[in-house]
Amino acid sequence: MSKIIPWSWQLLLAFTICGRALYIPTPGGWVKDLQQNETTLDIVEEMIRLQTLINNLDENAGRVPEMFDIRIDALPEECQVFGAARSCAEATACTQRSGYYNIKIDQFSNASFLVECDAHTEGGGWTVIQRRQDGSVDFFRPWHDYKAGFGEVEGEFFIGLDRLHALTNYQGVQELTIQMEHLNETNGNKVTSAQAKYDSFAIGAEFDKYNLKRIGKYSGTAGDALQHHIGCKFSTKDQDNDKHASKNCAESYLGGW
Repeated sequence: MSKIIPWSWQLLLAFTICGRALYIPTPGGWVKDLQQNETTLDIVEEMIRLQTLINNLDENAGRVPEMFDIRIDALPEECQVFGAARSCAEATACTQRSGYYNIKIDQFSNASFLVECDAHTEGGGWTVIQRRQDGSVDFFRPWHDYKAGFGEVEGEFFIGLDRLHALTNYQGVQELTIQMEHLNETNGNKVTSAQAKYDSFAIGAEFDKYNLKRIGKYSGTAGDALQHHIGCKFSTKDQDNDKHASKNCAESYLGGW
């Protein structure tokens, strides 16, 4: 169990990384896009079209598109043919935009639920499952709150243990990334960052007290604080499931596993 430290942090859950090929002109000719029997005019028009595409890509290089929000934005027509997305990887594969999407996991529920998707970090396909940044939301909560989730997805929040179990058990192997930033106000507001990444993350169901089933291999700069918690059950201030005989570690450390 880890002690709370004064960091602003995000807990991210990774899904598959999606990409697509882009065909561009090469010194040896056009790649794939032209047919052998096209006329010279057709080829010129195709060259102009592709060059315009390349110029647009150059102009937009480095720009991050505005956040998509399914509550107020409509999916582009070409993205509406895929049906309900089952993960952030599927939700952002067409739009290529980070933002708020509805996803639906059939093994979990017939209803969809709102998540924040990150389409840009390390190739995209990430689902934000927790954010703590300004202390505006109380995380020292009872079991029911952690089971169902709490907070607002745009600010400080936790996605909920039931949803986290579904995300880590019904979508294939998942990665977990923890990103932390510390603002040092006594040193010119210098920001220090650290990251911990695990390549195979999953938790148990409620009848297993949402135990930490696996985390996989660690990498990063923040230090491995989860390895010795594998197999530990989740605890809250009103439900003591830890191995300590004389105290509730969730009360002592304000934590979960």
